[in-house]
Amino acid sequence: MTVSSESMTSERRTPSTARVPRLRDVLRQHLHGIGFSLRVPMVIAVVLAVIATIVLAIQTASGDVRSNLHTRPSALPGGIGALLAIAVWAREERFGPGFLWTLPVDRSRHALIKVLAGWLWLMVGVAFYAVCQAVLALLSGGGLLPVETLNLLTTELPRSTPVDPASLQRVQWAPGPLIWAVPFGAATAPYLLASAFMLGVRHPLRWAVGLVLLFPASSLVSHVASRLSGVQWLADAPERGLVQLLEGRYGLDSLLKLRTWTLDRRARLSTGEGIEVWSGVPDLADWRTAALLWIGAGLLALWFAASRHRERRHA
Repeated sequence: MTVSSESMTSERRTPSTARVPRLRDVLRQHLHGIGFSLRVPMVIAVVLAVIATIVLAIQTASGDVRSNLHTRPSALPGGIGALLAIAVWAREERFGPGFLWTLPVDRSRHALIKVLAGWLWLMVGVAFYAVCQAVLALLSGGGLLPVETLNLLTTELPRSTPVDPASLQRVQWAPGPLIWAVPFGAATAPYLLASAFMLGVRHPLRWAVGLVLLFPASSLVSHVASRLSGVQWLADAPERGLVQLLEGRYGLDSLLKLRTWTLDRRARLSTGEGIEVWSGVPDLADWRTAALLWIGAGLLALWFAASRHRERRHA
């Protein structure tokens, strides 16, 4: 049996192309994979959240605890977001022929899809957290959109100085519906930044140790430079920069907790009574700006990290 040269030529001209999976199919696989790999921590987190909600609900219903947790945001969503990003990428061989890169999808796009899948799981968890907060708010009688009375300091005083009651002004703080968006933004920014860190560096632990050591090293260098140059502001430049990053108007405290950790403190009145005082009123407009800045920085860092995995193969 002979095969004509024309048929052999046509077979050589017809390439055998592999079917490229659709992006939504890749996303679905990553959702399943992340959910399966983190099923045990997820179940434990849900059980603990339910138990904590029940305990706090009993206490608020009996009047022992006044629940205003949704007007005093917690740093928990931000911490969970960062830990989730680490958990998603911890076991992946990010730089090399790992299993993650076996699908016929561009590596950088594949990485971004996996980040998106982890973020969707994160949003499910934050939504569950918000539901628990709503249950506590309703049981406490405060409502979903409460108005809180703050004791505002009209003059700046050292923390150790007793506060004169005449220097306090009682103001009403009504956060509005945007307060319920805080945990979602507070979880998203750390997740994006941690994802970019895990995806963009080969040895995350070494980089983490280096970043921790960077602050004391920079402080030492700035003190030496200030003494040699005679420029006084160089001496505490790293400290002031760190304070702005953490406690500034658009810093990490603003993103995670509406600056309630920075603005709120316990003080003692001149009468000897302990009281909670505020140096300012939390501003959701500042939080919105902080969220946009931090999430934007996370997206930019993630783009740079994913670009390190861009396909370099040519047809």
